[in-house]
Amino acid sequence: MEYRYLGKTGLKVSIISFGNMVNHWGDKPQETNDAIVAKCLEYGINFFDSAESYGGGKAEVILGQSFQNLKLNRKDLVISTKLFFGAGGTFAKPHPNNRGLSRKKVIEGAKASLKRMQLDYVDIIFAHRYDFHTPLEEVCRAFSWLIENEYALYWGTSDWSADQISQAITLCESLGLHPPACEQPNYNMLVRDKFEKEYGQVFARFQYGSTVWSPLAMGILSGRYNDGTAPEAGRFTNDPTYKDTVLNQFFSPEKKDKSIKILQDIKALAEEMGYTQPALAIAWALVNKDVSTLILGFSKLQYVDENLKALEIYKKWNKELEAKIEAILKNAPQLDMDFRNFAPLTSRRQVSLNQKITE
Repeated sequence: MEYRYLGKTGLKVSIISFGNMVNHWGDKPQETNDAIVAKCLEYGINFFDSAESYGGGKAEVILGQSFQNLKLNRKDLVISTKLFFGAGGTFAKPHPNNRGLSRKKVIEGAKASLKRMQLDYVDIIFAHRYDFHTPLEEVCRAFSWLIENEYALYWGTSDWSADQISQAITLCESLGLHPPACEQPNYNMLVRDKFEKEYGQVFARFQYGSTVWSPLAMGILSGRYNDGTAPEAGRFTNDPTYKDTVLNQFFSPEKKDKSIKILQDIKALAEEMGYTQPALAIAWALVNKDVSTLILGFSKLQYVDENLKALEIYKKWNKELEAKIEAILKNAPQLDMDFRNFAPLTSRRQVSLNQKITE
């Protein structure tokens, strides 16, 4: 396993991590989660992510119990959770103060998450969305309070805009508060503009970290959607709320033929190399030096071994392979300038391909 620093902090995170958003389903979710966590540890994965809203709090309970069942040493783990939607779940009707990022919600929510996970603290606690109804200063003070009182060691943002992140960091610095250290954004072969273009200024100016979610585009890059339809058995079986939204994002009538061709071409290239389509997709995201870690949601134990073949591809990545994939995707964002040296940016900042921190 390879490790990178989380932004400009001294915290080292494995470049692959485990997020248990979907692991509260099934007949034996605790047993399955225990096995997946154990397998992750064999590979050297040290970062584990959850959220108060996943499964209405069940995901946090299961992940925390896995740490107990496996008798793990807390200091060897990097654990994060996220606050905003409340423990009732993303689409549940909340009580008036159980959603958002008010001081009350942040502090009570953090304590409730820690109780569910049987932890004294988390390493990173994220603001799961931007709260347009709570003053930013109140949000920053609340998360900084969690750090000062040892409920968390760092805090971060998730799906905030670059301007919102910049404002939060600047405000915290001016008030003597702990600023956010990282963003949890969406980034993959099919969704890349925001990460590579908008966040570029934040990564460059503030050395901001990133814990990337959905490197397989909600499963679209898994190979099971290459004909433009969802398989009968899959994540949407248990999570139908996202089905129409996700499928429409990639397979609406005007996008379907183009998306299918991209997926099938990626698969052909991966097989030519002797790997699977998801392994190639994961390796592609790892190459970007602004990625601190990729959060993978292993719903089955077998996916850990299968998907971590991506590490083999990543370690032998070169400009020729990069060019082949760009020729397939044809979606590189039009970038402006590198804020480090005011020179034109190349796609995915190739000057820094294969950044290695420590093994």
